[in-house]
Amino acid sequence: MPFSLMTLRSLKVISLLALLTAPALLIAQSETTGKEEERLEALARSQGEWNTPKSKISVGFRVLSSGGRVDFKNLGIVPAIVAPAAASDGVVTRAYNNGAVTADSLRTDEKDVDGNQISTPGARYKAYTTTTTAVVDANGNVIGSENTTVQSGDFLSYTPGLTRQWVASTAEQISQPGYVSFSVYSTTSDGGGFSHKQGPTGGVEFQLAQELGHGSRRFQWSLNTGIALNDINSKSAGTVSSTLHTYTDYYTYSSSIPGLTLSSVTNPSYGPLYDTNGNVVASNGVETSVPINAVPTKNSTTDQQGGANVTGRWQIKGAYFMVKLGPALRMAITNHLGLTASVGAAGAYAGTRYMATESFFVASIPDVEIALIDPNTGGPVISSTTSRFLTGYYADLNLEWMLNDTVGVYTGVTTQRLSSYQQKLGDRLAKVDIGSSVGIRGGVSVRF
Repeated sequence: MPFSLMTLRSLKVISLLALLTAPALLIAQSETTGKEEERLEALARSQGEWNTPKSKISVGFRVLSSGGRVDFKNLGIVPAIVAPAAASDGVVTRAYNNGAVTADSLRTDEKDVDGNQISTPGARYKAYTTTTTAVVDANGNVIGSENTTVQSGDFLSYTPGLTRQWVASTAEQISQPGYVSFSVYSTTSDGGGFSHKQGPTGGVEFQLAQELGHGSRRFQWSLNTGIALNDINSKSAGTVSSTLHTYTDYYTYSSSIPGLTLSSVTNPSYGPLYDTNGNVVASNGVETSVPINAVPTKNSTTDQQGGANVTGRWQIKGAYFMVKLGPALRMAITNHLGLTASVGAAGAYAGTRYMATESFFVASIPDVEIALIDPNTGGPVISSTTSRFLTGYYADLNLEWMLNDTVGVYTGVTTQRLSSYQQKLGDRLAKVDIGSSVGIRGGVSVRF
């Protein structure tokens, strides 16, 4: 019994002590739990930061306000498309813008089987045609044949030093008595030019950002490297004033001919041949050619500043491949939305083709267009290519929306400035200035 009473008293004391210490235990437990949660959260944040992607690839487009400016200078250069041989070269065929003088040779009817001349130089020779006809009897039966030879032509003989083959175009060429003139025309620039500024131009770009660190949960900085490709396409068309150069060769013709007319400047020329009864034997049976000296006896050159209006088209076409490198700062606006700014150096590799077509007319031969000719292709377009390395800078400002922890989309603005370069096409000069431009950009980014 005493044992029982003692036990009851002990239980009461223990219970009372437990009641008194319970609040303190609860408070301690609560504090321990809070600290543990903070520790776990800090650990989670640390692990999250450790596992956060450190690199980002962006692929997208960009549209710039302009592709640059091109100044086309020293235009209106059309070289002579033919170069007549000098008189010292002797009897050769010579071509001009307003005609041609062809080297003459013996015709079939005025040489023997060995190629020797049988006609008389400086005179005329006759040609004959032999025809064979059947002989029939009264009943219409063929009993034989007979040959008939008739004159079919009356031609000028080949004369060494002269030519029967030449063609002129205008009355001006025969205006000087005793001479027929032939000319070659060309132009050189009087300094005329045009300028063109290319409009908006689209391109593609690829960018890699490597995170370097962060200052807080909202700010981080990285190093950006990127490449971009845009086209260059500037062209102008119009008319410029140029200096007209005229080279003229003069050929003499026989003093026994009182004068030439336009009806006799296409040689060889022919008229009809009649028989004794006035019937036409051959429509081109009588040669009416006017032989001239086969080699020019004198020449002249004139230069007339502003004497020609050269019409043309000029174009610079190509592309440039830009590389950029610079730091970037990103600010997280929300968990999904961020703003990134980047500025740095830029370099570009530009490759372009300069193409030109030019032509002009002269008053004496208004129907003949004198134009550029590519010596390699024979076409009317000449061209040259070049490549240059340019330097400059860039700046980007982007707004990015993260769709999830890996993929995002972005849009923004960009600006850049690149240096200029010069490209030549013969004596023509084009200054290509990519210059300053602004634009918009957008695309998809992937973190990894």
